Amino acid sequence: MCAIRYQGRQSRPPICSCESSVPSGSEQTLASDVLIRSRFAISGAGFVVLALVFEALSIVLASVITGSAYHGIAYGHFGEIETYAAVGAVAAAFYILPFLYRDEYRIQDFYDGRRSPNRVFVIWNYAFLCLAMIGFLTKTTDEFSRGWLLLFYASGLLVVLGVQGLVQFSLHHAIRRGLLAMRRVMLVGPSDEIGRITEEMAGKQSGVRVACTVVLPEQTRASDGACGRASLDAALEAAVTEARAKKVQDVIILTDWSRSDLIGRIADAFTLLPVGVHLGATGVIGRFSEARVGRIGSATALSLTEAPLGPGQTAVKRSFDIVISGLALVLLAPLLGLLALLVRLDSPGPVFFRQRRRGYNLEEFRIWKFRTMTTMDDGATVIQAQANDPRVTPVGRYLRRFNLDELPQLVNVLLGEMSIVGPRPHAVAHDLLFEKRIVAYPRRLQVKPGITGWAQIHGYRGATDTDDAMRARVEHDLYYIDNWSIGLDLYIIAMTVMSPRAYRNAH
Repeated sequence: MCAIRYQGRQSRPPICSCESSVPSGSEQTLASDVLIRSRFAISGAGFVVLALVFEALSIVLASVITGSAYHGIAYGHFGEIETYAAVGAVAAAFYILPFLYRDEYRIQDFYDGRRSPNRVFVIWNYAFLCLAMIGFLTKTTDEFSRGWLLLFYASGLLVVLGVQGLVQFSLHHAIRRGLLAMRRVMLVGPSDEIGRITEEMAGKQSGVRVACTVVLPEQTRASDGACGRASLDAALEAAVTEARAKKVQDVIILTDWSRSDLIGRIADAFTLLPVGVHLGATGVIGRFSEARVGRIGSATALSLTEAPLGPGQTAVKRSFDIVISGLALVLLAPLLGLLALLVRLDSPGPVFFRQRRRGYNLEEFRIWKFRTMTTMDDGATVIQAQANDPRVTPVGRYLRRFNLDELPQLVNVLLGEMSIVGPRPHAVAHDLLFEKRIVAYPRRLQVKPGITGWAQIHGYRGATDTDDAMRARVEHDLYYIDNWSIGLDLYIIAMTVMSPRAYRNAH
């Protein structure tokens, strides 16, 4: 690694010194092996081409195979292979273009998982809708079998998801084996920050290598006078020369963001090179891995975090809740009537139990449940049901065992107070207790609470009488919030019905 160091007010030209060491034994053999492989390593541009071509060919191949197989089984002949290939090529073009337009074929996009399965699913649906529109406008939809198109849609989706996973796996393997040319980075800043970032990058197989570092002179402010400015200019001039010689691809500036004059001068110096110039996330900014620059109205701002669900995602989830809860209430009406009658005949008291719970953004609402106990706690102290709790009624025990007491909450969902899937709401008294003990606890209600959730299908339901039990539930709830998708909701609903763990710890 090459380090350019300038300290104090220097009048002599800057000096570049390279730090190196001679490995011995197995280390020398390993270093030579990596060096030999690196000569044949695939460049970043080469990776983009390979990934793009691999995806396109996979989609075309899926079209040809499904078309030939379907027509072979349905009609006794394979049909026109050229037609299947043409349809596959059009679908591949529409699938690739959005990723290509957003420059999402880079190594880092695959490595960091920015091309998530949820995004792949959306883009594939977009590509197929475009394909359908082309067929409609050209009046060629009648020339293709609808059965084949449905088969191509389903198999194509599996193919693009599989290709995504295969490319990610191959990428990690290639980086470990030195088969991928590492992106060369120059770090510019104070020595302590350079040391920290260099150590972080060295400990991760991220496809990035620190090729050169520049320790800024101590006198770097405009107020330091002509000598200080001259020292900085000399350091930057030598750094630009070294970056060009080392074929640096990215420059990361590691300095306090408040020093806009210094940052501007460093950035201006490196605009002479065909490199990306980045402002490193030091200090408190570094805590937020998803920080990005965006615009809010006419203002440019650094976004540290985003709302868990955007407007579009919120609309999709709400539409899903309305449809499912409305249909469920209609279809389950006879069962709800029968359960209400059993509760009424089982013990004295109302059919429904209503209790204050906290919903989205801590807004209170009253939850609907079938009454399963002889008490109706809703004050400052709420005692949770325990195993063999004498307060649970005979019918209530069965309702709780099979989660049937939760069905009236479909009304809460229809009213917009809850969602079908989300973190389970707790009694207000319990919220007030645990939010003081668990820092991340209030984050559970960044989305609407649900009838079932990620924690429940993993067995974290029922009483939470210890901090550890609640902390495990909170961790699962936060995972759901950070990874939400309609597909995840459908999976949780299915597992709520089928998985034995969803019925565990029912008291």
